[in-house]
Amino acid sequence: MNITNTTGNSLAVKVRVRESYNSRDVLDFNVLLSPFDVWTASLSNNAGRPFLQTTDRSCTVPISVRNSGEFGNALAYTGQFADQGPQTNERMLEGYVELLVMGEIPGTPAGAPAFAKHVNGEPVDCVAAQNRFVRGVAIPAWVSGPITGVAGSGDPLARGDYGPITSPSPLKVNISYLNQALGLSAGGTATHIQGWGVGQNLVTAQQFPWFLEPALASHTGLWNNTALPLVESTINATAVINEWSNFPANGVQTDWVVTFPTKSFRADISNTNIQAGCNQWRNNTGGGVIAANCQLPLTPFQNAFLAPGKSNITVTYTLYDREEAVAVVTTDGVTVSPAPPPEVVISTLPYETNVLVIGNSTYGALTPAFSSAVAQVVDVKGQLKPESPYGWVNLGFTGAPVSTGLPATGFIFKARTFGDRLKSYGQMMNHGYVRPAP
Repeated sequence: MNITNTTGNSLAVKVRVRESYNSRDVLDFNVLLSPFDVWTASLSNNAGRPFLQTTDRSCTVPISVRNSGEFGNALAYTGQFADQGPQTNERMLEGYVELLVMGEIPGTPAGAPAFAKHVNGEPVDCVAAQNRFVRGVAIPAWVSGPITGVAGSGDPLARGDYGPITSPSPLKVNISYLNQALGLSAGGTATHIQGWGVGQNLVTAQQFPWFLEPALASHTGLWNNTALPLVESTINATAVINEWSNFPANGVQTDWVVTFPTKSFRADISNTNIQAGCNQWRNNTGGGVIAANCQLPLTPFQNAFLAPGKSNITVTYTLYDREEAVAVVTTDGVTVSPAPPPEVVISTLPYETNVLVIGNSTYGALTPAFSSAVAQVVDVKGQLKPESPYGWVNLGFTGAPVSTGLPATGFIFKARTFGDRLKSYGQMMNHGYVRPAP
């Protein structure tokens, strides 16, 4: 990840790594960016757990992230915080990263911004900056009840160091995927939501439970989800469009990645579980007050997140080859299509982050380029006449309201491997989207 502060202001940025099943938080910390600062980091599989490390000198809160790196952990979906999905470490190895500006202030005034300012390439005092994110002296450790502090923030000193967000697009975020063993790499740009959080001071104490905010739903305030439909409207789509190409004999693999980054705020329903996306503390009032529930409808999603760890979405695959041949299959679960034999078995999209391997097994076994444990294979063998190893897909969200579609984002990753790291390469292409009618 390469995160650039494009402004002349100091920024406090929340970095959150979410797992693929239900968007539970597996790693959470802050990065303090000085004006025009850049922060870089890598995320990898280390002994079966995600591990984030950086050689960048910008301040992180806690500072241990900068100094020694940090492993993800399963706390948010196990034990007292368990949801209805698996409680394995493997679940942490796939998902997405969320970056949220929490607060902004011109220049580098006293407090955390001044401590985070670089002098000759080194921040002034990252330990002092970290200490500004401890809950206020009058705020006791939280056990139960309303979330304390102004607006449910925990009243850290840093909340006074930074003001409300003023820049509509303060960050430029580039990402790359790298498999050194195979010689594969590909890069792209993160999805940006312009204007998110503008006018709000979303700085919180970096301690439980205050560090659970801000979240993507917090556009109009901490613990407040009233603006979630507005946030969703910026990425709503009725269909996702991209190419497919899997030709093992030629070393070609293509994975589709489709993420629904707001799904948990509606489908992860557990009123008394503060780690759940939809709980009694995150509601229409905000500020950490307790309501009967999260006060959000499940719609536009269809199913709550339930055992064995799924929230299914009805989709229609309209598959084309490169010469206009077409096949159409609709599914709301694991079904067999009505197409003539040989039949194609297609699964729904059950997770927050989904990986699809779309191809034709006539040309060889279909395996994920990302080695994903949650990948679903969509085999079009026998569906296209004549057979083809490549084409494109219109993936329609036919179970969602036509007026909104679903808030979705993603890309394809295409690998071309030749058995030689010097010759192999990768490509990453963002999806195209069919947007709802205005």
